[in-house]
Amino acid sequence: MNSLNPSKIYQQGTRRRFAFTIASIGITVGIFYYLFKFVSLTEVIQLIKGVDRNALAMFVALSFSGSFFRTWRYQILLRFSGYKPSSIALFLVVLVRNFFSDLLPARVGTLIYIFMVNTRLAVPIGPATSSFAIAFLFDILAVAPLILLAAWAAAIKGQISSLPLLLGGLLLGAITLILIYSLPKLCTFFLSLFAKFQFFKHRWKEVLTKAIFSTREEIVKTQQAGLYTPVMVLSLLVRITKYASLYTFLYALLHPIGYILHDLHVPNVFLGICASELAASLPISGIAAFGAYEGTWALTFELLGFPGHIAKLTAISHHLFTQVYGYLLGAFALIVIMLPFFKKKESIMSH
Repeated sequence: MNSLNPSKIYQQGTRRRFAFTIASIGITVGIFYYLFKFVSLTEVIQLIKGVDRNALAMFVALSFSGSFFRTWRYQILLRFSGYKPSSIALFLVVLVRNFFSDLLPARVGTLIYIFMVNTRLAVPIGPATSSFAIAFLFDILAVAPLILLAAWAAAIKGQISSLPLLLGGLLLGAITLILIYSLPKLCTFFLSLFAKFQFFKHRWKEVLTKAIFSTREEIVKTQQAGLYTPVMVLSLLVRITKYASLYTFLYALLHPIGYILHDLHVPNVFLGICASELAASLPISGIAAFGAYEGTWALTFELLGFPGHIAKLTAISHHLFTQVYGYLLGAFALIVIMLPFFKKKESIMSH
């Protein structure tokens, strides 16, 4: 009977991570080299410095609104599990989650939510993981109807072929719904998988098994309680405010150089941003998704009718500003949430 060799598995994983890292760095360098052949750093800085202040304020308000709705959604899920963390503390955790979401490839950084909720807010690993998993999948599901609406609106104007987008939106929604309702079975699958692994130490195996079992129980209870409707509504609000904030900041960049709202067709801008977000979510996207995001933005916006120079210029300036903004906000939230008085301050059981 063949057994898994822990050393060999570790070496294969290391080589794979190294290959991904080299590939992502190469993609990032190549894309920025290409983009900066057409635009200069001075142009990027000048565009950001000349940003419309009123639209910038609206961008900030919308971004905070998105974090508020995300916090509210986590509160609903955690309270049903019997835990009522401080609203302020949970909001800070959401800001930290947003920070790490963009920092690591494939949105792996969002897992920081589980760690922070468990260690700083004293929520057990089961409820923390189940609230993360459900919210994560509903975030994806909420994009599907928005893609369908944008594709329909853009098709009416005859600007793009709607069929691929309509099919893509329907497929995304269908797959995500299947995953949402299959979460308990997926947990059961992972439990049986861990049982077969011989290279885990018994203590770690026991901890992981207990965590997965607890997560499955919480997910089942959430499904039976009918919480998916409010979670879906809040997920839509999270997505709408997020894309509205990114649209508003694009307007803030371009309004001072003569663009008006009529020039920024909402469905087109949404599809361009959505394509860039998808590229940033790929495992090969690299640190902070720099490169993949800009390259996809420049290509997509040009295909959607924007002048090539503007598409390339906004690809860099828009992503650069929003990333720095998110990092500063997240870093500040991380510093605050790590203060001693936040340590397990709220592990109150709600009755």
